[in-house]
Amino acid sequence: MSAGRVYDAVVIGSGFGGGIAACRLAEAGKRVCVLERGRRFAAGDFPDDPARAPELVWHETANPGGMFDVRLLRDVTVITAAGVGGGSLVYASVQLRAPAEVFEQGWPAAITRAELDPWYTLTEDALQPRPTPPEPILDKVRAFTAAGRLAGKAAEPLPIAVHFGDEREHPFSGVRQQGCQNLARCDIGCPVLAKNTVDITYIARAESHGADVRPLHLATAIEPPSWAGGPWRVAYRTVGDTRTGSVEARVVVLAAGAIGTPRLLLKNKRRLPALSDALGTRFSGNGDALALALDARADDVRGARNDVGPVMTSRLDYTAARRLMLADGGLPPGFHGLLDVARGVDVIRGRRRWLLRLVQGLVRVGVSDQPLRPRHVGSLDRRDNRDAVIFLLIGRDAADGRMHLTWPFKRFDIRWTMEASRPLFDDLRRTAEEVANGAQARLFYALEGGPLGTFATVHPLGGCPMADDPSDGVVDDWGRVHGHPGLWVLDGSMVPTALGVNPSKTIAALAERGAHKLVEELV
Repeated sequence: MSAGRVYDAVVIGSGFGGGIAACRLAEAGKRVCVLERGRRFAAGDFPDDPARAPELVWHETANPGGMFDVRLLRDVTVITAAGVGGGSLVYASVQLRAPAEVFEQGWPAAITRAELDPWYTLTEDALQPRPTPPEPILDKVRAFTAAGRLAGKAAEPLPIAVHFGDEREHPFSGVRQQGCQNLARCDIGCPVLAKNTVDITYIARAESHGADVRPLHLATAIEPPSWAGGPWRVAYRTVGDTRTGSVEARVVVLAAGAIGTPRLLLKNKRRLPALSDALGTRFSGNGDALALALDARADDVRGARNDVGPVMTSRLDYTAARRLMLADGGLPPGFHGLLDVARGVDVIRGRRRWLLRLVQGLVRVGVSDQPLRPRHVGSLDRRDNRDAVIFLLIGRDAADGRMHLTWPFKRFDIRWTMEASRPLFDDLRRTAEEVANGAQARLFYALEGGPLGTFATVHPLGGCPMADDPSDGVVDDWGRVHGHPGLWVLDGSMVPTALGVNPSKTIAALAERGAHKLVEELV
């Protein structure tokens, strides 16, 4: 294994943490290398036919060109993204600041809403959130607003990182993008680049300042300096052909996400003996839940057309009373079979179902961290669920899950129960029922439904929580790893509690703040 030139920083991951870190370091004239396990996507690379749905599933060997990494663990199923731009490629573009009370307990003393507000604002230079325009009138907005009103709750527009308007060069990066065309494709890749994703904003700007971005490079090992002031070494293998190599740098920034970063540290713990015992703690699914209002009979809620418009446009805010929110959702035309997968309708059939059961059996005996393969999925049936009102619920769970390596197989896993979060999950169900009843609709709601049969989250947090005391957290309030100078974490794994809102903006703000400190120290 040979190493090339020594960089100032190696950044592992290219999403809201890694993309921002790479950008700010490169702007400061630092030599930056970014290792990203996924591919680079251009506007025409996103599958638009439900028959090609298996192509969306990322697998290191079976489909390195996919986007969604679906991991089957003992107690949870976690869905993350792979690709240059990370989670921004597949998220619903929502940019909400976490409520002030979130930071009152479980966070370092320095992290308050007032402290984060300037960094929240800074992210908006690149991500440019704004509400969905009132014209043209979208049926999904009309139906969701009416459902909220009938339940006694006013809907409010969500700030989303989407460009509405004429074709332009993005003012932050210069990348050419078109305006939103209401394709409902935010979650499977925007083919007109209307989403202000990290790849066309922060990463593009980083590359314009000389950053070396390497797609299809999976970091496998971290070696600390052999002598004081020496370089860190990060080993990798290239996805698809499994070649190996390494890069060296003065500092390493871990930004592989709330699954990738803790996994990497747990597997390299012997090389990093000073890591806090808090490694793997404070896992949260951010209170994720999915519900559907089907066959609504209330006049204003009928004909929701959830396949036209941005994926998320509005929310009902129950933060003050229940510490949760309920937002609308959407799916691209032809992809509504995904709702039947979630409901456990017999979509995954025959050999695929047996293969899936085999994988689940392996997970139960400790061969965990099993990635879903494209062959487990198959193409989607063209089922007509386009008039369902989709409820995406988020709340503040107890953040008490624990990541570890199984014995004797040394596989990454998460142990989690909903017991400490039971009041929240009861409130999530009650809220969905109230809104569905107002719409005179039939409710589907399940936390542990579908063919996977476990709680699923698309917003994993924690695993490397920040804390002032190393006994309570892996990193300090800037993202510096306790006990290992030169090693940083800047991603969702550093978030020590659930947020109760979509987490992307908070992760980005923490990354902006940490990157500013890193640039100051990297002289």
